[in-house]
Order: sequence, then structure tokens, then C-alpha cells
Amino acid sequence: MQHNVKLYILVTGLLFGLSPLAIDMYLPALPSMASSLSVSINDMEMSVAVFLLAFALAQPVFGLLADRFNKLNLLLSGLVIFTLSSLAVPMVETADGLYLARMFQAIGGASSVVCFAMIQQKFDIQKGSQIITYVMATVVIAPLVAPMIGGQILKHGSWEEIFYVLAGVGVFAFVLSLFTHSEKLEAVNSKAQNGKAQSKSAENEEAEQVASSSFADFIAIFKQPLPIAFIFLGGFGFAALFSFVAGSAFVYIDFFKVSAENYSYLLGLNALAMISGSLLSAKVFAKVTPNKKAIIAGLFLGPLSFLFFVLAQMQAPLTAIVISVFMFNILLGMISANAISAAMSFYPTQGGAISGVFGLCQFALGAVFSGGISLSHAHSPAVLLSFMGLACAGAAMCSTYLYTRSCSEDSELSTQTNATEPCRSL
Repeated sequence: MQHNVKLYILVTGLLFGLSPLAIDMYLPALPSMASSLSVSINDMEMSVAVFLLAFALAQPVFGLLADRFNKLNLLLSGLVIFTLSSLAVPMVETADGLYLARMFQAIGGASSVVCFAMIQQKFDIQKGSQIITYVMATVVIAPLVAPMIGGQILKHGSWEEIFYVLAGVGVFAFVLSLFTHSEKLEAVNSKAQNGKAQSKSAENEEAEQVASSSFADFIAIFKQPLPIAFIFLGGFGFAALFSFVAGSAFVYIDFFKVSAENYSYLLGLNALAMISGSLLSAKVFAKVTPNKKAIIAGLFLGPLSFLFFVLAQMQAPLTAIVISVFMFNILLGMISANAISAAMSFYPTQGGAISGVFGLCQFALGAVFSGGISLSHAHSPAVLLSFMGLACAGAAMCSTYLYTRSCSEDSELSTQTNATEPCRSL
């Protein structure tokens, strides 16, 4: 049983890692692709924006469909689209063809969002939060390691091979999902289910409630301040990460003259920080509710945002930047999974819709902040540090709002059975 859970986590992490890999793994090959297609580097960079936009918009669609149709079929269909479009990229001859292939690649990758609804369906809130913690680690680590993987492929081959590798990973994920995410493995949480003694009538009632999920329910999520605050808490954290991904190469390599090899080590250090944050959340603070962990970690982003703004106003040394980014990644490792778990706890039967909204906000904010970095034509680390500070400040504001609401006696957050008031434990 424990083996099945571990395999389930690994495969789910692979599924969520597909799109971050597709976003960043080909970045080192952009100059080669521009030369091959006889277009400018700006045209190539636009393909990143196309992917992010399509991915952000497709996630809520898959989320809504997951509450109405078979989740496994949706997931497998998305993996087929992802794989075929990955194979199509090396065949394109124009920038427009690349944009179209990348758009479908993003749509296929967005199907991974249904895994949130699967986890919610299989596990209770505490166990589900731990699983999401491990899964989300791949989402935040992948953007850091993907350029290194792509660089190694490009070093020993051509840019086309990067997309062949992505297609291969898509096929591998498809095969594994047939075994790990099949409805037959619903027994993976059998102990919790058997202890609840659910009747058939109750199951039918829940099924009818899930089937009633509609676009109106999706819109209604945006009208609920508490879950939306958790969603934007995670979204702003992700925006800070994308800001770093977009601007770190210039800051480290061009400005501070760090070698490409040492730059990869610094990215690895950040990945280690995220893993540490995830492990702290899942192991050390396993008994703390997701709501508490998300709010408290988000509050710590307030002082960190101030530090980023201070460093932006001075000629900060590389060491100070590396340390501050390291601290941010530890906190992000704690926030990313707990924010989505906390938001999903408000909608027990609409995991697909809420996870779709979460994905939309994550990548929409990520696209805005990373796009702002790209358009700024920065000549110093100040722009990167300012954007990261702004994103951290946004996350801290969301946490402050949630903290004050949790201290209110009549707060919905305070009365949640799975969310003991954070203010009483501080």
C-alpha cells in the first residue's frame, strides 16, 4: 500500500513537471532555433509567452471538465496532445508554425491539473496536503533544472532533440499513468474510506453535486475572498520564481561574470532550498494544517520583500543576492503546496475547478512578471530584485489578510474544521 502511494507521488510529480520542462528546457536553444527558422530572437522569445498564455487559459478548462467527466481519460488525452505537439515542433518551418505547435503543447500539458482533483478524491485533507507538497516540489524545481538539461542535450545534439526528449517523457508518463492513476487504484486510500462507512445514497448525492459543476461555479470561486487569497498567495510566490528564472541568467552571468558551470550550481542550490522547504512542510510540520503553514510562510515573505527592495537600491554583492534568493526558495517550498491544499479545502467536491483557478493565477502572474523582466532591458540586478520584492510583497499582503481573518471569531476560516486559527498558535 505504501509502495503504491510512493509510486503515485512520483508519477504525479512527473506529470506536473512536464509543462515546466517544456517551458524552460528549450531556452538554451533559442538562438539555434532562431537561426534555423530564419527569424529574430524576439520571435523565439514570443513562443515562451504563447506557451504560458495557452497553459494558463487551458488549466481552468481542464479543471471544470475534471469535475464532470472521467479524470483519467482527460489526463491521457492531454498527454497524447502534449506528445504529438512535441513531435511537431521539430517539423515546423516558420515562427507561426512554432507558435501553433507550442500552443497545443501547452494545452496538453495543462491536463495535469486534473491530478489535484484526483488527489482530493483519493485522500483526506492532511494526507492530500503532504502528497501535494511533494508534487509541487517538481513544479517549482523544474524551471531551475530544465535549462541545464536542455543545455546538455544541445551540447551533444541539436535543438530538435530537446523536443524529441519531451515527447519521450510524454509517452513514458502516459504509460505510467495507466497503472498509477487508474480508477482501480482507488483502494490506495481504502483505510480512510472504510473508516467513514459511506452509504450508497451519500455517494450518489455527492456524484450529483460534482456533476452540477459549471462555469458559474468557476466564476463563483473568484467571489470568495478566503480561497482566492490562498490562490493569489501561491500565485505571487510563483511570480517571484518566474521573475528569477527570467532575470537570473543576466544577473549572474552577464553582470557578475559567473561562469555557466557555476551558474548551474547556483540553480542547483535554489533547487535544494525548495526541496528543503517541501521536506520541512511534509515531515517536520506534518501535523500542522496546510492553512497555517501557508499563512505563516507567506508572512515571512514580508520582511524578505523589504530585503529585496533594499538590495535593489544598493550595489548588492552577489553573496547577498544568493542568500536572499535561497531564503525565498525555502519559503516557496512551504507555500506552493499548502496554498493549493488550503484553497481546495473550501471546495471538497470541486477540486478540478479550484485547481484550474489556481493554475490560471499561477501562470498568468508568472507570465506578467517574467514578461516585465524581459521588456525592462535591465542593465543591473535592481530590476530582478525589484520584481521579486514586488511579488513577495503581494504574497505577504495575501497572508496578512488571511491572518487577520483567521483571528476573527466569526471568520469562515476560523470555523473550518481543518483550519485551526493560526493567530492562536503564534
